[in-house]
Amino acid sequence: KTQKHDDNSDAVRIDTAKNKRKTQKHDDDSDADRIDTANELLSEMGTATLHAHEVVITGFSRRGRIRDALSALSRMEGQLDSEHHSNLNPSLSVYQTLLVSLASKQQFSQMNTLLTSMRRRGVRPTVYTFNALLKVCASSKSPRWREAVSLLSQCQREPGVSPDIITYTSTMRALAKGKQARKALDLFRAMKDTGIQLDVFAYTTTMDACAKTNNWKKALQLLEEMRENNVPPNEVTYGVAVNACGNGGQWQTALSLLQTMNDSGMRINSITYNSAIAALSKAARLDAGPDPNVLWEKTQHILGEMHSRGVRQDTFTYSSAISVCGSAGRWEEAVRLIHQMKDSGTNGTKRNKIVAFTSAITACANSKQWDPANQLFQEMKRDGLAPDLVAFNALIGAGMAAGRPDEVYHLWREIGASNLSPDVVTLTEVLYTLDQARGKANRERAESVFKDAVSLGLVLRCDSLDTSSEFDLSRMSPSVARFAVLHIMKNIVKTVGRDSSSHPSDLSFIAGTTRMREHIRTVLRDEVSQSLYCTVPEREQGSLVVKQKVLQNYIARQM
Repeated sequence: KTQKHDDNSDAVRIDTAKNKRKTQKHDDDSDADRIDTANELLSEMGTATLHAHEVVITGFSRRGRIRDALSALSRMEGQLDSEHHSNLNPSLSVYQTLLVSLASKQQFSQMNTLLTSMRRRGVRPTVYTFNALLKVCASSKSPRWREAVSLLSQCQREPGVSPDIITYTSTMRALAKGKQARKALDLFRAMKDTGIQLDVFAYTTTMDACAKTNNWKKALQLLEEMRENNVPPNEVTYGVAVNACGNGGQWQTALSLLQTMNDSGMRINSITYNSAIAALSKAARLDAGPDPNVLWEKTQHILGEMHSRGVRQDTFTYSSAISVCGSAGRWEEAVRLIHQMKDSGTNGTKRNKIVAFTSAITACANSKQWDPANQLFQEMKRDGLAPDLVAFNALIGAGMAAGRPDEVYHLWREIGASNLSPDVVTLTEVLYTLDQARGKANRERAESVFKDAVSLGLVLRCDSLDTSSEFDLSRMSPSVARFAVLHIMKNIVKTVGRDSSSHPSDLSFIAGTTRMREHIRTVLRDEVSQSLYCTVPEREQGSLVVKQKVLQNYIARQM
């Protein structure tokens, strides 16, 4: 009775202090003031009851003040040890609150240390402790599947504790977020082997792991297994199945699942609709895919259904639909959808809006519509959306298709000024456009672009297998290979000019194919020097060699 009275008295004194401080501070910092006041009062007590310590520890833990919570715990444990209370220990709930707070702050090493410490004091975690920690791992924005697997392993080894369906499902959720489909499937099988009754959440979580790794076949197999085992799929289950089909480009199956949901009277959310449109978009990008016009009709039907049911269309909806437009050659529809997206005030991240604009620019490029593509690009910038490299490449593609060398060259320069790094796609399309335009000015521009590409490490990298006398051009496009040859020959002459003691050896170009080999031969003969006689090694038919003597004579004529 005395212990209980002391516990209650201390709790009352702490609560009184909290209430008193509440009237003295603003609402935004009153919580912090109350717990700090309670902690100060606890320190003034000298020897306090176990309950009083736990109130402060829990208060700090729930506010995410890990360091203060651990300090308060250490102070309580020190008091218990000094008073030799071997039969008294902090309650499991206090440890559990602090453990969850540590996990939420991604301090998993400290969490494991605390788990070990509490066990040494005789406080054993239960399945509910592990489930609470696994829930944090499953809900974390960054993948925490390794920590989840570790916690499951500890739960399985903990004396007197058996993982339940929540334990397994939470671990699988973390695995799904980390795209660890194989591990999730292994765990799903292990759960079945233990005899746990599988529910819709276990199946749906496993299907989600398959969806995130494009294993749509396995996801559909699990859906069928649910039906066979009389586990009714819910709206989330069907949504995951549609998402799996969307990731795998299985548009017909995705639409069939949508129809099943409609027939069952299920509510279909924007994520599920978007997954179906994504499946249509992926199918539209296939070279040997179905008729793009059919895909566009299906997309229009879904957009209409979303509108009639009041389902929000977001930037992902529009970007996927616009992608289908481009494949069907309907650039006008793509432009209309962009303006519809803006007029409707559709919410979405800047990134998703950039993707939508880029899809519309690509749709214009596919139809060789330079002016609309350029107008969209400029509209992006006016709207405060900084074009990324994909957007630049889309507009460069439009310029290449429409034969706009001036505009394409200026876009190359703009990329550099925007602190973006062009890629091989950028280089290939820019050089092709300048190469096709012909003329001295465009050749000089192309040579300048190639020189930039070398300095950026896009081609002829110093850490590649290329040497001063052997160059691999086999993976280059004809236009890139042309300017690579011109660049290499100029550099050889410059090198010898700077160092007259240097003596070049045989010069070898790796072409890969006969067609590329003859293209390189033509460039050497027609654009460098007709006297540059080349040979094809008997055992290396994909290569072209300029012998040392021929090369030396060429260099001498250039000096």
